[in-house]
Amino acid sequence: MTENQLKWSGFFVTVIGVVGLVLIFFSVDFGTSLADSWVAKQGGASTERYHIILESYIHSFLIAGSILFGFSLLFAIFTYFAFMLLPKR
Repeated sequence: MTENQLKWSGFFVTVIGVVGLVLIFFSVDFGTSLADSWVAKQGGASTERYHIILESYIHSFLIAGSILFGFSLLFAIFTYFAFMLLPKR
């Protein structure tokens, strides 16, 4: 890898990591928003069903954020070792 590619890799890792963290930390807000819009579209729902839908949306955002953040960590480790193995000029 060239040094320019490593810089772009670092930028990519940062962006993906931040998106993953945002999805993790704001999963409740995003899930609640989607569950509320689902109830509005349905015209109403029972409390139990709303709770199930709410938890499903929250878990979806948690899983997506965790996958993105984990991917960014693995890619950051790869980029770090590639940078260390890059011959110095």
